[in-house]
Amino acid sequence: MTFISRIASALAAIVLLPLQPALAADYDPPIYVDQAPDYKPVEVGSGWYLRGDVGYAFSHPFENQIANSGATTFSSDSSLFTGSVGVGYHVNDFLRVELNGGILPTNKFDDYAVVPNGCAGHTNTLTIGPGGTIIIGTAAATEDCQASNSAKNIGYSIMANGYVDLGTYVGFTPYIGGGLGLAYNKYYKTQGERKCVAVSPDSSGAGGFTCDDPAGYGGLEDSEAKFNLAYSIGGGLSYQVSKNVSLDVGYEFFSVPSAKYVAYDAGAFNIHKGINYQTVKLGFRYDLW
Repeated sequence: MTFISRIASALAAIVLLPLQPALAADYDPPIYVDQAPDYKPVEVGSGWYLRGDVGYAFSHPFENQIANSGATTFSSDSSLFTGSVGVGYHVNDFLRVELNGGILPTNKFDDYAVVPNGCAGHTNTLTIGPGGTIIIGTAAATEDCQASNSAKNIGYSIMANGYVDLGTYVGFTPYIGGGLGLAYNKYYKTQGERKCVAVSPDSSGAGGFTCDDPAGYGGLEDSEAKFNLAYSIGGGLSYQVSKNVSLDVGYEFFSVPSAKYVAYDAGAFNIHKGINYQTVKLGFRYDLW
C-alpha cells in the first residue's frame, strides 16, 4: 500500500510540473507603456498680419478762396489721396492692434500777376559822336515783369491703432477703432518773387532791356517742419476672401490739432492751425498663418 501511494504521488508531481510556470505567469504584474503625445507643429507667425490701404480725403482743409481779379492768375495742384502700410497682430478673436506708416494729402498753389515796371535794369542808348561815330551807352530803365507767390503743404504719419471686430456674419466683419501717433507736417511759401525777362536790342544795338538781377527777385520765404501729435477714429466692414486674405472698406477721421498749413485766402497766403481729414479707405490684410 505504501508503495502504491508513493507511485501515485510521483505521477501527480509529473503531471503538475508543466503547469507551475503558467500559474506563476498569471500572477506577474502588468506592464504599461505610455503612448507618445501627438505632434503638433508650431505655426511661425501665428496671429500676425500685413496690411495696406489707399484712401481719398473727401473733407480736408485745403479749400482755396480765389479772389475775383482779372489781373491775377491762380493755379493749384492737390493730391487728396492717402496711403499706408503696416503690420498687425490678432490679440484674440475680437481685438487686433497695428503699427502703420502713411502719406497724408498734399497740396500746392501759385498765383501770378504782371507788375508794371516791376523789374529794374538798363537799356542801350545810341548817340552820334564827332565825325559821325556811333556811341552806344546805357541808361536806367524798368520793364514789366511777372510776380508770383507759391505755397506747398505735405504730411506723413506713423500711427499705433487698435480695432475691435464685432463678430462675423456670412463672411462680413464690422469693426470700430482708433489710433494715436505722430504726424510730420511741413509748409513752405514764397511771396513777392519776380521773374525778370531780358529784351534784345534792335539791329543797331540800341534799345532792349537787361535786368540788373538776371536771376530775378527771390521774394520772402517762410517755412516750418514739425512733428505733431495725431489721433484717428473710424470704423468699417471687412470681408474674408480666403483663409489668409481679407479686404475692407472703412471711414477714418484723422486730426492733427497743432499742425500748421498755408491757405490761399482770396489772394493772401495765410498760416492756419489744425488739420482734419475725413477719408474713405480701401484696405487689404494678409494673415501670416
